[in-house]
Amino acid sequence: MDAIFSFLFGTREGVATLFVAGLVIFAIVAFVLEKRTHKIYVDRGPKTDDDDSWF
Repeated sequence: MDAIFSFLFGTREGVATLFVAGLVIFAIVAFVLEKRTHKIYVDRGPKTDDDDSWF
């Protein structure tokens, strides 16, 4: 276990591995949350002129 920690935090390759793993984990979490958000908030198409909106 000590060898793993010394590799990850003591060498450039280990730090690069941690960085890439963090990016991959972040991308997977973002993809899953985007799928969930897309299911909750359904696109209802373009707005019509009848919609009361400030924007």
